[in-house]
Amino acid sequence: MQSNNSKNVGKVTERLNKMNLLSKLAIKHGIQLFTLMLLLGVATVFLYHYVTGYDYTFFLGTQIIKTSFFVLAETIIAALFIDFLVGS
Repeated sequence: MQSNNSKNVGKVTERLNKMNLLSKLAIKHGIQLFTLMLLLGVATVFLYHYVTGYDYTFFLGTQIIKTSFFVLAETIIAALFIDFLVGS
C-alpha cells in the first residue's frame, strides 16, 4: 500500500511539473497573496489581544484569515482549470 501511495504522489508531482507557465505563475502569486493575507490577519488578531480591545479587530482578523484560505483555493483551482483548458 505504501508503494502505491508513492506512485500516486509521483504521478501528481510529474503532472505538476508539466504545467504551463501561466498556471505556475498563478499558483506562485496566489501563494504569495495567501501568505500576505494570512500574516495580516494574524497580526490583526495579535493586535486585538495585546494592544486594543475592540471586538471588530478580532472579527476583522479572523475574516482576513478565512478569506486568505479561500483566495488560495480559488487560485489553485483556477490555475489547474487554465492548465486543463490549454492542454499542455
